Amino acid sequence: MSAPPLLTDAPIPGYARRCVGRVLVPLVSVGIFSWAPFAWTAVRQRSFADAALAAVSFVAVICTMAYSYSGGNGVAVWMVLLTLMLGGSVLAGVRTPRTENVRTGGKPVAVWLVTALTVVYIVATALFGQSEPSKQDETTPPAVSPAPSLSSESEPTAAVTESVTAPDVPESEEAEESEAPETEEGAEADDNAGTGGQDSDGQVGIQFGYACSPVGALGIAKDERPAKCFMGKDGRARWGYDSNRG
Repeated sequence: MSAPPLLTDAPIPGYARRCVGRVLVPLVSVGIFSWAPFAWTAVRQRSFADAALAAVSFVAVICTMAYSYSGGNGVAVWMVLLTLMLGGSVLAGVRTPRTENVRTGGKPVAVWLVTALTVVYIVATALFGQSEPSKQDETTPPAVSPAPSLSSESEPTAAVTESVTAPDVPESEEAEESEAPETEEGAEADDNAGTGGQDSDGQVGIQFGYACSPVGALGIAKDERPAKCFMGKDGRARWGYDSNRG
């Protein structure tokens, strides 16, 4: 097969439209598809310079996406994308061909090349996106809650304990509580002695020989003789005559 003839002065129609289209590709894609105009020109014009620009842009985009998915610095990722977007749009506009230098096999080859590179980019980003969550789960340590401080817990408890005071009890209630044991003791003594009253000399109406409590208690017999609670030889306390008061 013979080499295709050179077309040195064959102008390509629609230069302005093609220039605007090439500039918009990097701008709209935020630099991700900045390689597409150069890949198209590399195939259509057989331009080594455009092929190199396309390769550098494509590799830069793939590396940036991999760095982004691996948890890299977001500022660095956006700086690279902005450089590809602005630089790619300027170079794509400047390198828009005006004339045909070499006749190629037509547009299908360029279409297939751009499509293949697009598929490679989509597959690469999908693989990076799937592998990233598993890496984060493996490397992220479980959160450990701090141990509670014993001193911080004991201090409020002590403060609360010290601040609690006994409620004020009315004097009438205190008097009733103080009188309650005496009433119970009097009732118990009445049960033991079979008596029914008490005065300043002790229990009144007791009977000699009956059980009493406590030992040493004073009383008045039914016949008004003084009585005292003595401990008997059998170990039981009984009422007896109190000669000291007789």
